[in-house]
Amino acid sequence: MEASNMLRNFFASLCVAAAVSTAAPALAQTKLNFRLDWTIYGSHAPFYLALESGLYEKAGLDVSISEGQGSATVTKLVAQGGDQAGFIDFGSMVRGVEQGMPLIGVMRVISGVMCVISHEDVAIRTPQELDGKVVAYAPSESTGQIMPALLAANGVDPAKVSVLTPATGAKNAVFLQRRADAIPANTNVQIAQLEAQGAKVSYFKYSDFGVDIMNNGIVFNADYAKANPEVVRGFVAATQTAFEMARKDPKSALDALVKRLPQQERNRTILARQLELTFDALETKATHGKPLGHMEASDWESMQALLVKYTGLPRAVPVETLYTNEYLPK
Repeated sequence: MEASNMLRNFFASLCVAAAVSTAAPALAQTKLNFRLDWTIYGSHAPFYLALESGLYEKAGLDVSISEGQGSATVTKLVAQGGDQAGFIDFGSMVRGVEQGMPLIGVMRVISGVMCVISHEDVAIRTPQELDGKVVAYAPSESTGQIMPALLAANGVDPAKVSVLTPATGAKNAVFLQRRADAIPANTNVQIAQLEAQGAKVSYFKYSDFGVDIMNNGIVFNADYAKANPEVVRGFVAATQTAFEMARKDPKSALDALVKRLPQQERNRTILARQLELTFDALETKATHGKPLGHMEASDWESMQALLVKYTGLPRAVPVETLYTNEYLPK
């Protein structure tokens, strides 16, 4: 009888322990909404690697990644606080800050990807060879808006370059139909798209001819960052690690993306090529040899000068209001 009571007490204790264990909350993780600049392309894969490998979770973050519809839109979402952070074109962020939006760049990721793509059999290898040619781009495209700077820096008369203005997203089709000799583009996006459609292409970078400009980076709502510095540090450190991991093992990054977004399996070849071309764009001349993500004031100053002169930015703003390296791992 005593043994039976002991056995009953033992099982009762187990039940109580199980109930307590079930009721006890897990360690709280900070929710963070992170918005990409656009629909999925290869440069996004390291963010999914950070998610899938548990890097964000280890940093105490419950990160939700959503696709975007252009940096101008994502800039507004982050400024309004609906998303705390975004993968945003720095030019769009500068425009937002100039208009009073609370935004701060905390990690530079992609730089110098602007390029001019032509057909390999009639390759255009320098800005001077654009003289007398037809290029195609939508008026709102940053690569097209900066093209006059490329021409001016290389002594090319813009009046001698004919411009077609197709609808946004249609320039690839115009190029493939050979209605245009060239298109301004980003190496980490359009090259792979065109190659996947059978085009053999040649390209040169703006940065090889005097126009070096930062592209995308991690931008936080400035008020949120000030109030939650450890969240920003954790996100930046995890993202930095994920990009380094992806550089060593690109397939793992693509596998992580496809696991989260199975519908992207059909695009794996394009995504792989885009990711490959991303790794050539992780530093500027001013940040050569510095840790991934580091930013220099000179890059912000030169970028703003181009935006003011060629894209209608009303004025340059003090660079210290645009970025900080304080959240990067020491």
